[in-house]
Amino acid sequence: MHFQQNFKFWTSGNNNIDKFIQNTQLSSHIDVKNALEWIPYNRFYNIKYHIAENMYEANWIDGNIQYWNSYNQNWIRKAQNINVELRKLNNLKNITSEFMGEVKIHYVFYGITQDPETKDYMMVLNETCKLCNFICNAKHFQQNFDNWTSVLEWIPYDKLNDIKYIASSRYIANWIDGNIINWNDNDQNWERGQNMMVQLKRLDNPINIALEFIIEAKNYYKVYGITQEPKTKDYMMVLNEE
Repeated sequence: MHFQQNFKFWTSGNNNIDKFIQNTQLSSHIDVKNALEWIPYNRFYNIKYHIAENMYEANWIDGNIQYWNSYNQNWIRKAQNINVELRKLNNLKNITSEFMGEVKIHYVFYGITQDPETKDYMMVLNETCKLCNFICNAKHFQQNFDNWTSVLEWIPYDKLNDIKYIASSRYIANWIDGNIINWNDNDQNWERGQNMMVQLKRLDNPINIALEFIIEAKNYYKVYGITQEPKTKDYMMVLNEE
């Protein structure tokens, strides 16, 4: 009912798409996760095209619907400014529930939008993790891969202060940001334990960094990430004793 009352306030401009979205909404009697939305294109920002994957990446201002608030008579949403993928709909006539089911094998399907310049209709999606079939912590890390290059968490050296030498190839320092605790859906960012003391251990052979090396290190330490001293160019593990 809540969706149906809003039908007159939106249209995609395409009858097939309108009916498809409306059918998903009318079928969502209890669980709104199966309901799609018509999402105006101006609700996205930071839109970037990825040539290799032939899709766009963007931030969705509103975030996805969670439940109906009877008091405010409006939808409660979560994950404002969520990172999403925009993928072109190539065959508008074949939009069916079966098509939606196929898409949902690999993605969370939020809705459909239209680029006002190209007039292309696009699905608004979020790719699920191939291992757990969920938008897990691994996906949040993956969305940030373009911003740095290294292993574990890349920790900029200027995020460390009060650095003191303690022994061969070892230092102690205060890590301003602190380690990751959990993902905050509302802020679309990691919550951290700030201003924590850590050890910096120089990596003597960065070429031989492998998963086995990290696992071995974790037998003795909590390994948070890797940083680089800008003057010496030395790479160092950021860790703490267990």
